[in-house]
This record gives sequence, C-alpha cells and structure tokens, in this order.
Amino acid sequence: MKKALFLAPFALSLAACGIIPTPPVAIPDAEIPLSASLTTSDQVVYLNQNALSGASLPSVLQGLTIRGNALYVNKGGTLKSVRLYVRSALPTSGCTVIANTAYVCPAAGESAQAIGTVTLSANTNMPFTLQGPALDDAAKKGTGYFGVQVLEGRPLDTESIRLTNMKAQARL
Repeated sequence: MKKALFLAPFALSLAACGIIPTPPVAIPDAEIPLSASLTTSDQVVYLNQNALSGASLPSVLQGLTIRGNALYVNKGGTLKSVRLYVRSALPTSGCTVIANTAYVCPAAGESAQAIGTVTLSANTNMPFTLQGPALDDAAKKGTGYFGVQVLEGRPLDTESIRLTNMKAQARL
C-alpha cells in the first residue's frame, strides 16, 4: 500500500505531461478522389466530408496521432508523395468551392493545418503517421475535413488515395 501511495504523485505528474498513451481507437476508412486539374502543388483540396465522423476527444487529451495505410489507386498517374491537412471546419473565405463537394485553397495559407506527408507507391499500401495541433483541434471538436496537396508527381482524373486501417491514439 505504501508503494502505491508513493508512486501516485509520479503517475499524476506523468499524466500532466502528456506521457500516458490511451488505447488506440479505429477511425473509418476515407477515400480522397484526385483530379489532374485541382490536385496540384500550389493548392490544398479539402473534401466536404467529415473524416472523424463526430468522434470527439476530451479536452485533457493531447498529442493525437493517426496511423494507417495509404493506397494510391493508380490508373497511369505518377503521384509519389502528398501532404495531408485537416480542418475542424470548412473554410468560409479565400477558397473556391467546387460543386459543394470540395474546397480548393492556396497552399501558402494552409501551413497551420498540415498534419503529415505521405509517401505513395502505385497500388501498394504504404504506412503513414499524421499528427499536429490541427489534428488535436479537429479531434476535440469532433470534425475533421481532410485536405491534400501534391508534393511529387501528378495524379490523373479518377485516381484516388484510400486511407485504411486507421487508428487514433492520444496521450493524457
């Protein structure tokens, strides 16, 4: 009993520092359609689809990390890497709305929303890790709209990136 009481302050201090990981939580798969004309290196394209499906995290949680696999469904394009972004709300200005399904924003103004870079290989599952303050914010609000920016290569119309086997884990 004395050992447990002795260790209690240490455990509480670890929790206060964001060291204790929570159990992983599954996140539904997401598919990001690509377009040769919209998905370019100077733009971020956000889908009008909540990828976090209303799941929210208590405000005491921090350091959210999402791990999973990215599958580039290739039909002849040369896409090699993309940067992923997330917003807790869709933009209300400075971006172009495309048929109420996507928002195209200048990449120069989106750096605070960046959550990771994904290396792609045609028709092959590639592991990825996403994290950052924008992801923490989106998770706490229960809404997360993924965006994509091409870093290397060029996609063709009708290609997509499938994000699968995603698991989210935060820290106390």
